[in-house]
Amino acid sequence: MSQTTEAACVSELPAFCQQRHWSIYWIFIVCSCAMVCSKIATVQNFRSSKETPFFSANDRSRWATVRALGDSGTFEIDDVVTRGQAVDWHTIDQVKHLGADGALHAYSSKPPLLPTMVALLYKAMKFLTGKTITADTFLVTRVLLLLVNALPWGIFMFYLAKTIDCIAVRDWSRYFVLACAGFGTFLTTFSVTLNNHLPAAVSTMVCVYALLRIARGQETRLPKATWRTFVLAGLSGGFACANELPALALLAIGFLVCLLRSPPKTVTGFAPAALLVATAFFGTNYWAHRTWMPAYAHRGDGGTITTIATDQPNDVVGRLNDGEIPALIEAKLPAAYRYKMAEVIAGDWPSTPADTERWIVRNRISDRQFVIVKKVGVSAFRICQHGNWYEYPGSYWLASNEPNRSEIDRGEADSLAYCFHILIGHHGIFSLTPIFMLSLAGMINMCFSPHLNLRWFGGAAIAITVAVLAFYVGRPQLDRNFGGVSSGLRWAFWLIPLWLVCMLPIADWLGQSKIGRCVCLLLLAASVISAGISHLNPWVHPWIYNMLIALSSL
Repeated sequence: MSQTTEAACVSELPAFCQQRHWSIYWIFIVCSCAMVCSKIATVQNFRSSKETPFFSANDRSRWATVRALGDSGTFEIDDVVTRGQAVDWHTIDQVKHLGADGALHAYSSKPPLLPTMVALLYKAMKFLTGKTITADTFLVTRVLLLLVNALPWGIFMFYLAKTIDCIAVRDWSRYFVLACAGFGTFLTTFSVTLNNHLPAAVSTMVCVYALLRIARGQETRLPKATWRTFVLAGLSGGFACANELPALALLAIGFLVCLLRSPPKTVTGFAPAALLVATAFFGTNYWAHRTWMPAYAHRGDGGTITTIATDQPNDVVGRLNDGEIPALIEAKLPAAYRYKMAEVIAGDWPSTPADTERWIVRNRISDRQFVIVKKVGVSAFRICQHGNWYEYPGSYWLASNEPNRSEIDRGEADSLAYCFHILIGHHGIFSLTPIFMLSLAGMINMCFSPHLNLRWFGGAAIAITVAVLAFYVGRPQLDRNFGGVSSGLRWAFWLIPLWLVCMLPIADWLGQSKIGRCVCLLLLAASVISAGISHLNPWVHPWIYNMLIALSSL
């Protein structure tokens, strides 16, 4: 971009020009929101044998909490997920642990903050209309989705428009990026389901706008950042973290940007707002599970209660394998762990090391349990608290159930292959939504384009993207599952606001020629097709994955 063009872009535009911009912005915003509303108004899972507005175990897990909390005031979903109902509520995304009554209960494995917020809306709707999610499942679900997905989507588009209106690029680039957001990503695809990815993306978009105001508030095209802008950045950044844990990277960078700009406003605005969200997150988690640690983090044995040494380890192992507690072990157990009606079963968790033997001891009377652990070649037995909430009879995730799990839920053993497929393979960010190739180039361009004054943002976008993708590639095999049965790499969706903003300089450069515009439009068309193929049900395999499966069967 020439200096003359830059000056024209950055300088104050006449009122009629600004009005023209927003007239076109509103066309994109209204059309995209109307499309989302039409999807929600007709939401139904046609792949299910029962008429249901729910699409997957992930979806039903959150809705089960909404129903249990809204109707019974509890987070226990035992009665909700039972089979044989007119609508299928069963979910594999659940954990089991002792409740306040001392009995074993089922709970959603999802963080409870978002379902709690939706449950409050449901209770208000039930109070005003008398409609319940059990008797009027479709109506209640659709109304709640309009409130928690369609309305926030309008906020997303509005703040994206405000953001791109503040960056020195040509009009064509602004409209192109807004079109990409409105129609070319999987965020609209997931608008028909209750999920954490869309709220996280909306929060990230608001946070990006607030941070740009704070970092560049002295420029003519941006209003000056006030204390409320710092509060907005803290709230939105915090809520993004509450829905996507890796968004801590965004929150950390946001804190640094705010601190460099105004330490007083950071301390009195940004930090308290972020802490408010953190309090709500951990508070609802403690309310639901009586622990500060999220349910999905309980996938290993708890702390060691005691260690019992013996000179007859083989005899002890034999008795444990026979389902009995040896007298030698029982005599040395703390009194609270001596069960009159004990049941001993072999541990059944897939990530247990090969050199480790485990047995779970359950009290048939009280549902209490503990774990006996022994390393091969070691004669001592460790008595541990049972901290794995996913390890219960009938759990979908048990090692013994691996033959019944879908292939994708078994995880990708090769981390390099996993990295390939989440970038350009069957779940690839660039293969499914090729518009983000422009974003990749834009991130690099921002780092070396002083006229945009966004080098810090380009660097931050690169750092956050690399950190998030490295986090998921580095997970254990069981977690390298591409997000399960999902039409896209849903764990990366919250990064889309960063990528859209970074797309601007490259779209602006390509937009100077007809060939460049054609390239942009072809990439957009391919992305819109990918997002549209699964618009009836986002919880399906990507079309590239299905194509590869079909080809392999020939």
